[in-house]
Amino acid sequence: MEAHRAYERYEQGHHAGDDDWHAGPHYARHAAFVVAVIAAFLAIATFLANEAVKEVITGETRRADASAQLESNTLKIEINKGNSTLLKVLGTGAPAEEEAAAHARAHEAKVVDELEPADARLRHEIAAHDSEVDQVNSQHLVYELAEVGLEVGIVLASVSILTRRRWLLALGAGAAAVGIALILIGLLFV
Repeated sequence: MEAHRAYERYEQGHHAGDDDWHAGPHYARHAAFVVAVIAAFLAIATFLANEAVKEVITGETRRADASAQLESNTLKIEINKGNSTLLKVLGTGAPAEEEAAAHARAHEAKVVDELEPADARLRHEIAAHDSEVDQVNSQHLVYELAEVGLEVGIVLASVSILTRRRWLLALGAGAAAVGIALILIGLLFV
């Protein structure tokens, strides 16, 4: 009980001139609470931005893997076509050479028939990864802008504690509201 009275005396003495500062007796406490809430949203925005970066890196890696596989398949098809052409030229002589050339043409057709559908699938996969990466990059930008709004909000709210100006706290809350809105936009629309 004695501690409570001491705190009340401190508050009364500390805020005796509060009317000059346009702030109530518990202004600093309320403003500090606003700063803490904004900081919590800043932590969320930072986490989401970091996760978006991880998704971009993963998407780019998957796209690069599919692209490398596509290039490998394209190279296999070209080598097979070259070998087949070479065997066609060489297979114009003896019957055994003609049989070998026919076997090579059949092998080429088999390889092409197997790889071309895989190539189409890989092209589709690459396009999907590109689209995903673009979407996550946009999301990351929105989260970064949210971080800026929240950081500005924290600074203005903190300065309002020192200067005891409510309008600075209101500006800080407004900047934080923009940051929170950007988080929601990133989660729901991007």
